[in-house]
Amino acid sequence: MGDAMISIAICDNEQVFLDYYQSKLESVARKLKIDLDIHRFSSGEALLFHLDDYPNQFQIIYLDIVMGGINGIETALKVRKLNSVVKIIFLTSSTDYVFNAFDANASHYLIKDLHDDKFDDVFAHVYNQVKANISEPLFSITTQQENYLIPFSEIAYFESFKRLVICHKSNKERIEYYYKISDLVTELEDKPFILIHRSFLVNMQYILKLSKTDVYLKNGVVLPVSRNNYEEVKDKLFNYNNQNRLK
Repeated sequence: MGDAMISIAICDNEQVFLDYYQSKLESVARKLKIDLDIHRFSSGEALLFHLDDYPNQFQIIYLDIVMGGINGIETALKVRKLNSVVKIIFLTSSTDYVFNAFDANASHYLIKDLHDDKFDDVFAHVYNQVKANISEPLFSITTQQENYLIPFSEIAYFESFKRLVICHKSNKERIEYYYKISDLVTELEDKPFILIHRSFLVNMQYILKLSKTDVYLKNGVVLPVSRNNYEEVKDKLFNYNNQNRLK
């Protein structure tokens, strides 16, 4: 895969900083010989409004902490609901907020200063992480309220319940949506997911061990294996573990 275009949002309510960070990005892009697609937003609300329609457009967001309307921390927490993988770099004129940012899973802090020598290093560091992650496939779920994008590596299993599918993330969060598990099986046949029971489609990377009746997951969950599926589960799991041992 060649260098994919990296999309970046800068969100700051002061024009002077929007201009400044855009020109910093353009100069670092020239230096690293990469293409950047830069979008500017002058409020957290404007950024979130845009992300509602295009939740995975940006790989990196530069976010001012102190803005009129909702502040950068609140904005970041809402961004995280729409996209768990985008890199967030906070821009701040004071270090007072540093501790609030851990909740938003921020990559870095930059103190706002027009003679900022850390900018290029921070950008290069985050850019390398993004390049490594671009290849991480995301699973998209649309519920009546939201559109979620979840890395496959964070999904432990899917459960079929009445007319719903429940996506169980490895951290035990759940997302419910109207869907058929049979459609999901077809959709995910090239991914390491296996139907252990007509109600459970499990990510093999989370299987700790298999018994004749149950599958034990690495996050402590135990799920039933149906008698009809046991032999196939055993074979697929054996092959999956062997292949991954060689990697």
